[in-house]
Amino acid sequence: MALRALGQTGVSLSPVGLGGVELGPFDGGEPDVDNAVDVINAAFEAGINWLDTSENYLDSQNEALIGEAIQQAPAAMLVSTKVSPRPAISGGGSGFRREQVRSACSGSLNRLKRDHIDLYLLHFPDDLGVPLEETWGAMAELVDEGLVRAIGLSNYAIEDVEACHAQRRVDVVQDGLNLIDYLENRSFFARCGELGIAGTVYDSLSSAVLTNRTRGEVLAVWETFAAHGWTHPLLAADKIDRTYAVVDGLRPIAARLDATVAQVAIAWLLQQPGVVSALAGTSSAARVRENAAAAMLDVTGEVEEIGRVMLLGPAFA
Repeated sequence: MALRALGQTGVSLSPVGLGGVELGPFDGGEPDVDNAVDVINAAFEAGINWLDTSENYLDSQNEALIGEAIQQAPAAMLVSTKVSPRPAISGGGSGFRREQVRSACSGSLNRLKRDHIDLYLLHFPDDLGVPLEETWGAMAELVDEGLVRAIGLSNYAIEDVEACHAQRRVDVVQDGLNLIDYLENRSFFARCGELGIAGTVYDSLSSAVLTNRTRGEVLAVWETFAAHGWTHPLLAADKIDRTYAVVDGLRPIAARLDATVAQVAIAWLLQQPGVVSALAGTSSAARVRENAAAAMLDVTGEVEEIGRVMLLGPAFA
């Protein structure tokens, strides 16, 4: 799997990355470090060289689990993590004042058991009145001090990205994109690419929808999430048929390529302008190998057909 360089940072990413939050721990359970080690090793052996987490995931417990796992895994994985302006999703948010960003970085380094962070991102925009200029200045200081190798923004508008880029180079951005959702972000990633900013994608498989799993299997998973107040909007009654029209339309394409639906979905992402790497999270070593193989799948000849299938989806309703 050929690596893709992030400008002059010295950091190079594999086209497919490992989303770390799926490694847990969930629902107050004990961290499954052994499984995380197995998944990380399987990812690395398959050509994946980076994983992604955040202080905001599972009240910072995901960082702690990954820190334990990468100590035990012989695989030399690069790590991306994020600082958040406040707790959200499942807790964990240090704040965006200069001293808070520095404290957050220290906390992440301790949990990850590392002396530096390879990629450090602002997780989502501040809504508490902290000037972005102050926060981005603090991020730049971390690079200057050798605590962080590359910095970026996640879930930000292009105007904010450009403002930060004018202050101090933005190395990487992260946002959602897949064949049925976040399609407006194609222009965002393309613009970042024009600026020389690497685009990384989350929710590449629309939370397991764009896989070979049946509709029933996916719905069963989301029934457990519903107990925590999490829902998938494209599985709502008025959207689900169109969502699965896309999935079902991808199946014959995948079969013809001797691939899976997930591999076709990831391979399509890697052809999008500005996209350097696509994250795919899993707690399964077998699935991480499947996802990694998408980097070697050529869907050039199927792009028009995939485009027609996409038009069946809820994003075009």
